[in-house]
Amino acid sequence: MAIDYSRRAPEYDAVRADDVTDRAFWLQGLIEVGEIQPRERVLDLGAGTGRFSALLQTTNPVVALDRSAEMLAVARGKASFPCIRGDGHALPIRRGAVDVTLLVMVLQHLANPGAVLSEVARVSRRVVIATVDLERRPKTILEEAFPSLLEVDRARFPRIDAIVADLTSAGFGRIRVEERPYRRTLTVEQQLDRVRRKYLSTFDLLPPGEFEEGMRFLEREMAKRFGDRFELASNITFVAGTR
Repeated sequence: MAIDYSRRAPEYDAVRADDVTDRAFWLQGLIEVGEIQPRERVLDLGAGTGRFSALLQTTNPVVALDRSAEMLAVARGKASFPCIRGDGHALPIRRGAVDVTLLVMVLQHLANPGAVLSEVARVSRRVVIATVDLERRPKTILEEAFPSLLEVDRARFPRIDAIVADLTSAGFGRIRVEERPYRRTLTVEQQLDRVRRKYLSTFDLLPPGEFEEGMRFLEREMAKRFGDRFELASNITFVAGTR
């Protein structure tokens, strides 16, 4: 089931973005593992609201591509980088037009990740992916509240070895895999609000009634267990390759 982001676009950044974390964790990981150099041409595939395009455009020519017109409308309001509506399975970009392509938490939304990575290989010399290794994701109170969450995500997120195999088949070599710890501290009320507003796309894919029941569980339990502060603790896996 595809997630409809059109209705989420106006508040997407409010429940997901954090400038400090976006710069110090996500952008740093992409630059370091992807070996992105200033002035290299960057394609942000599945750019959404352009969070990372906006950060990179200060040092690199960047193009944001997404299939949601509503998300791109938000991206266009951030800076003067090109925004293209398109599908990763058939990129509207000429061969060899960019130096490096980013895919940040995108693979789980794709019908055929291998086909998209083949398209990336056509247009780009390098690629860097940010994803989650479901075999290593620590269980949290969210999995307790929503019993189907992990099972649904395991069906959505490609395994790391499958990503590496797809990159190899697409013609990428010198593949690097690096897992980095992700930490972010919020108030309990901030986290509850993010869940209510379904900051994880998987919440839309839970069985009927599970989200509402899980939300009631979190409203009862989070303050009792964590007091005023809640630390998000996870691991993000960066995968990069070079042609």
